[in-house]
Amino acid sequence: FDSTSNNNSDNSSRLESLLAQAHHFLSNKDADGAFGTLAQAYGIDPTSPKISAMFEACLTLKVDLAEEKYYEWKNDLDNVYHNDNEQRDNSDDGDSGSVTVEDVVVSEQELNDLFQDRMGLSSLFIDRENYEEAGVQLRKSIEEATFWLTNSLQQSSSHNHDEKGNHGRAAAATTDGRPRADFSSTRFNHWQPQIDRAHYLLYRTNAACCQWSTYFEDGDRLRRSLLHDVSPASSGEVVRMLHPFDALKFPCISLELASDIARSYARRALESVGVAEGEITSPKPNKVLPRRVVTANRQDSQQQLQRKIRIGYISPDFTSRHPLAFLMQHVFRHHDKSQFITNIYSVSSSKTDDGPEVQAIRESSDQFTYLSPSSMSPMEMYQRMMHDELDILVDLCGYAGTSIVSEIMASRCRLRQDQGNDPMKQRFPKHVSYMGFPGSVGSTRVWDYSVFDKTVVPPEEKYGIRNHYPEALVYMPHCYFVNSHRTVIGGRGDGILLANEEERISLRAEYGIHPSAFVYCCHSRPDKIDPSTFRSWMRALVRVQIQTNDATTITEKNEVKDTDTATVAPVLWLLRSGEEMERNLRRWVRREFGEMAEDCLVFADVAERAEHLRRLGIADVFLDTPAYNAHTLGCDALYMGVPMISLLRQFEQHGDDAADSKLDLESADDDDSDANLDSGHEMRSIATEKLASRVGASLLEAIGLDDLIYPDMAKYEDAMVRCALDKEWFDKIRQRLVSSKDSSPLFDTERWVQNLEAAFRKMVELDLDGGNLPDIVVSDHS
Repeated sequence: FDSTSNNNSDNSSRLESLLAQAHHFLSNKDADGAFGTLAQAYGIDPTSPKISAMFEACLTLKVDLAEEKYYEWKNDLDNVYHNDNEQRDNSDDGDSGSVTVEDVVVSEQELNDLFQDRMGLSSLFIDRENYEEAGVQLRKSIEEATFWLTNSLQQSSSHNHDEKGNHGRAAAATTDGRPRADFSSTRFNHWQPQIDRAHYLLYRTNAACCQWSTYFEDGDRLRRSLLHDVSPASSGEVVRMLHPFDALKFPCISLELASDIARSYARRALESVGVAEGEITSPKPNKVLPRRVVTANRQDSQQQLQRKIRIGYISPDFTSRHPLAFLMQHVFRHHDKSQFITNIYSVSSSKTDDGPEVQAIRESSDQFTYLSPSSMSPMEMYQRMMHDELDILVDLCGYAGTSIVSEIMASRCRLRQDQGNDPMKQRFPKHVSYMGFPGSVGSTRVWDYSVFDKTVVPPEEKYGIRNHYPEALVYMPHCYFVNSHRTVIGGRGDGILLANEEERISLRAEYGIHPSAFVYCCHSRPDKIDPSTFRSWMRALVRVQIQTNDATTITEKNEVKDTDTATVAPVLWLLRSGEEMERNLRRWVRREFGEMAEDCLVFADVAERAEHLRRLGIADVFLDTPAYNAHTLGCDALYMGVPMISLLRQFEQHGDDAADSKLDLESADDDDSDANLDSGHEMRSIATEKLASRVGASLLEAIGLDDLIYPDMAKYEDAMVRCALDKEWFDKIRQRLVSSKDSSPLFDTERWVQNLEAAFRKMVELDLDGGNLPDIVVSDHS
């Protein structure tokens, strides 16, 4: 105890001394000295907010000093070209002995230091959700690097022309007299990936706070950089700058490109565990051959197996903080213990989380094992699981968050490679991807199956979607997205479901919402909202307000009748994700719809799960975000009795030209002529071919509300208006939801598990490998 106490005291004293030294360096504008000292302090206490703040001050100082020299150089350079142009206009030879381009220099190393410092500073701003400052740093880094690079390449082109003399091809000049840049140079190829990464981070940063001033232009730039780098000769290195989850979330990224990015991450996982190059290749999307289809039936569960099937579930997210644990906490207890053995593997170095979700998962498994990434390699973790002689290993993570799980799953390929033609080959489990990553995992080497349904991945060739999934698919009979809501939330006595109208009105008052206001709710993260969708939402609210002020409403037969209802403005109830997000949305609404419309916006802070669920009950309609749907949130809203409106575009593929138009993000919804007036870029369509943008429709179909799925944003917007004005029709919708909640397959967890078990039995029965695997269609005849 004394030794520990003394060490802590020594470290504290040492830390204070280092921080004092760093402060002294900063006061004297010695950024390098401050940075080195702070690095030592970070080694003592990496979690200190004081150190983080001083790192920010240090990087800011470095950037300010470098920026001063950069802009002095840029201004001098502009003056040189300006003077050269005047001299050319006034003399024949233009040679006056004045300063030349070569005399004005910022070295590539100086530019690189400035670029990296801005990137580091933006990361610190992002960590504390100061997205606007992060965006400023990222945009400046792009502009500075692009200008410097263009000038450098122009000079190279000019030198090459001078060396060639009259025998070389004349170098073309720009309108201000500068030579054309040679963008095929090695220097350009070195810098372009770094600039592309800054564009990616800028797009993601702006999306996180709904900063939409250059939303579509930045998206175009990001997409072009990825399309340029994805080619048959590419190793996929550059594609990896975009995380597969962001590829699913960003509307500017097509399904085809998202699948390519997933493939590159699978390749990286295989490379990381030492798989040989020849073993890595997986079928490229659109080159996948048509698969056989086999059927599995839930009723076959009555047939006794010769032996129990051993299933493993692996994830780093078996924690009380993560939605996965909340959704699946009562899934494992429904496995038939007479036919299945359930092993849970938690990839975590900490065993301290003992929340109710983790307890429920641990108690319902036959074995719960921690795999520590701090003490075991991915290969060692995989070999540990092999001791349990698994038949099926279900990956509940995919590319969500950490890369460790994909590397663990890739270890099977390395072990197969090592054992070669050994007659005593070890048997390996079938690998299944589920829940964690809502898209194709992009590899048949790492995973064998993914579990989805026919709404999120329609199998018909005419839609052109199935071909982007190289792995075999399990088609669940209803919604693939499982949940534990019925057993976790329970009935009205648990304090989550609102007991009566008085309680609903009281809770509305707590959140600043009028008792009779019609509340449109979207508590999804801000980066799921896009300006095209938000424009439609606000336009619907304005339409409701106008029609309400006119004292009219719409009947179920679309007849107009008078009403004496008092005028109360509808509400768009959003989740607040920082002050910047709210400020940006309010500014956007004032600019586009006027100050009166801003009054419709109400923001709620992030809340604990029980309060989040409870307050959803005061909303009237939940608005699904088309680019990336509400998955867990969709289940939350529907179980709390709140209908959801979702977009699912209807398209068919008829040859290459139609396929191109299907994925064209430039086109706008043209079904409402008023919608296209003065909208510019903001009326671009949101495609719904990616799986993450089709889950809302799957949820609604499973609960019998498929009439709330709309094929375009004009009809989506009309539905929003009708929900508020056609009380008779909307009351019937809500009643259908409430009455079907307990009988629909969406919240029948036991039935869902039985259907999954049917697929597991079929996998073991087939006992096939790799490309020979058929799709499995599960039939649910209850």
